[in-house]
Parts: sequence; structure tokens; C-alpha cells
Amino acid sequence: MNRRRLSILFVAILMAFGTLTCASRGGGGGIKENLSDTEMQVDAEWSAKDLRRVSRRMTRSIKSSRFVRSRKYRRAKPRWILARDMANDTDEHINTRVIMEKIRTQLFRSRRIPFRFIDDQALDTVLKQQSLQQSALFDSSKVAKIGRLVGAKLILRGRISNIRKRSGGANIVFYNITLQVVDIETSEIVWTDEDEISRRVGKSRFR
Repeated sequence: MNRRRLSILFVAILMAFGTLTCASRGGGGGIKENLSDTEMQVDAEWSAKDLRRVSRRMTRSIKSSRFVRSRKYRRAKPRWILARDMANDTDEHINTRVIMEKIRTQLFRSRRIPFRFIDDQALDTVLKQQSLQQSALFDSSKVAKIGRLVGAKLILRGRISNIRKRSGGANIVFYNITLQVVDIETSEIVWTDEDEISRRVGKSRFR
């Protein structure tokens, strides 16, 4: 076999090896989708894995709570609203609004128990729009009617905090997440629960 044929064969082998390598890595420059919970947790910080865990656990707790399953709740079908801000007492920048909205979405999808929400973020926009429509710029017969807004009876609020410790050459982080449902008329806490997450990591993976 001459040198030219050997060169062609060598190049073909390299190309085939490269194709197999890309396929094994999922192609697309090494991008992998639909990560598992283990793969999403790469360090000690708050992660998508924690978000999923907390939202699922709190949603189940609310659905199984005594006040939600009571006849009074089912008859009244009260509307809920989210607190503007979930208090963040951690030393991290955590988008706590995402936690609340994920819980809201899962509750809203419930079929057996009614969960109706008022959009607090849209409320200011709605009020401004109604005020604008009362001006001479709009046809009075076709504008939104004032006084038709429906108030919420329950507010979902919460707090997240963390503690960091060193132990045996490693670092440990604890997260505590507490949520409450408060009756707006009476300020009574009708439901509350908490979730705790602890994580041990080596110093090289800890900031």
C-alpha cells in the first residue's frame, strides 16, 4: 500500500473517530439537555434542583392542609395573591419570585381543589389603564368598568435563609425555607410549613 493510500485511510479513521466522539457527547458543541438533579447540582449554591424540591414539597403540603380541604374553603373559593417579595436572608442572590411563581403554577394546575390567583404584578398596570380609560381619550361606552376588580382573601408569603459551617475539612451549607398562607382580613396564619436543605461540599467546590 503506497503512502497516498495510507494517508487517505488515516484521514478517514480520524474523521470516523471524531464523528463517534461528537455523537457520544450529544453533539451541538457538547451541549446536553434535560439534566438530572445530580447533574444540575454543581456546587453549594442554591440550584434548580433545590427550586424543584421546595416547590413540589410546599405544593403538596398546601394541597393536603386542613384549611384547604375544609368545606368553608371549598364554598368560598377564595382568591390568592403572592407577596411582592419573598424575604431573602441568605448571603446569595436568589430569585425568590421564581420560587413563589413555581408554587403558584403547580397549585393553579390542581383539578380537585380550586386555587384562583390574582396577578399582583399586573395589578398596578390594570389600575393605570383603568384610570387612563376614564379620560376623554376613550369612548365611555367601551371602557373597562371601575369597581369590577375582585380582591384576594389569602396571601402566600415566605422567607429563605442559610447558614454556612466548616466541618472536617469540608464546608456545609444549610437552607431553611418557610412559607405561610395568611388570611388578609384577619391576619391569621391558616397554613405554614418549612423545608430544610443541607449540603456538604469540599473546599475546592465551595466559594
